[in-house]
Amino acid sequence: MSSHQIVAIRKPNRDSSTEHITHVKYDGVIKTREYVISLIQNKTDSFYTSVGGKVAWVEVVYPGGGRPPYIRTIPDGTGIDNLLSLPEC
Repeated sequence: MSSHQIVAIRKPNRDSSTEHITHVKYDGVIKTREYVISLIQNKTDSFYTSVGGKVAWVEVVYPGGGRPPYIRTIPDGTGIDNLLSLPEC
């Protein structure tokens, strides 16, 4: 399994708490959230962030109710939303 550090994200409205990340940047490429989710689901790749020297792994969340899955970092006890603290890509 390959591991990749996500270094930037894209969200339609950065300040919205209801809109999800649409794209992420890792290894010099920008990929859709759906593509990253498929790699995690297939267990071929894993993703992480490194913010302030703390590594946080990315997981897929399945909210149900017909809503699409999204990605977030596994809570690491810092209180920081690791993905949302990354710059725009």
